[in-house]
Amino acid sequence: MNLSEFTSSKAYKKIMGFVYGWGAAVVMVGALFKIQHLPGAGIMLTVGLLTEAFIFFLSAFEPPHEEVDWSLVYPELAGVDEAIDISDKKAAVSSKKSALEKFDAMIENAEITPELFEKLGHGLKHLNTTT
Repeated sequence: MNLSEFTSSKAYKKIMGFVYGWGAAVVMVGALFKIQHLPGAGIMLTVGLLTEAFIFFLSAFEPPHEEVDWSLVYPELAGVDEAIDISDKKAAVSSKKSALEKFDAMIENAEITPELFEKLGHGLKHLNTTT
């Protein structure tokens, strides 16, 4: 068994899960000792950070994450990336408008009417009497 097969195996992933958890726990306990000025803080923090360095060394051998094409399983997802690209282009075009133009468009779409202000006034009066 070569290195890439081993690092792709379920056993390696399970072991690394434990190693990540224990390594992080040792670092956190070391940091706690250091913050609280407890005896042995320096050695705890050193051991914890060396453990983390070793964990990062081991994780360097893990294969990169592969993106899965979910549209093969869920066909309705096909073309979602293109739709996102189109909306990004529309946002880029609309961002060329000035802030005042954007604000004016927002006000026009908000349908602010005198009745709305009246409701707001009644709501604030009711809140005032309630409080």
